[in-house]
Amino acid sequence: MQTAASTRDFSITHVCEQTFAYVVRRLEPEQIGEFVRGATARVELFAEGNGGVIGPPMSVAAPPDEDGAITLEVGFEVLPGTPAASPVEVRTLPATVAIVHRHVGRYETLDGAYYARLFSEAHDQGFTPVSAPRERYLGDDAETGEPVTEIVWPIS
Repeated sequence: MQTAASTRDFSITHVCEQTFAYVVRRLEPEQIGEFVRGATARVELFAEGNGGVIGPPMSVAAPPDEDGAITLEVGFEVLPGTPAASPVEVRTLPATVAIVHRHVGRYETLDGAYYARLFSEAHDQGFTPVSAPRERYLGDDAETGEPVTEIVWPIS
């Protein structure tokens, strides 16, 4: 399980432009798990008819609103030029330089406080996270069996 100090462990990398197919919804925190499972299944089925998925499932989330709800986009990277088909939307995530952090532990621990620590650690090291972070869901850790999430947060 990650601790507060572990947010210091990140690398800086260039992330190429990605075509992102996703389903979007405004959610209360208790709705996130069910939505993510349904959205990944829906987008994966959509992608099968459009050249398939590229890489693991991923999401992009806006910060929580004043009520604590978040707007969450969940899906997969797909081939450039893939057309949208409601309810699946498609957009281009621009190339960027980003901090990349690997989190091993339950998804519920990736809360606002966790992101605030990661933001603070990045800032302390001279980086300014900008725009919405991306989460890539990499499966379970071979040693612990805990979920592995890669956080990719564009910086300036």
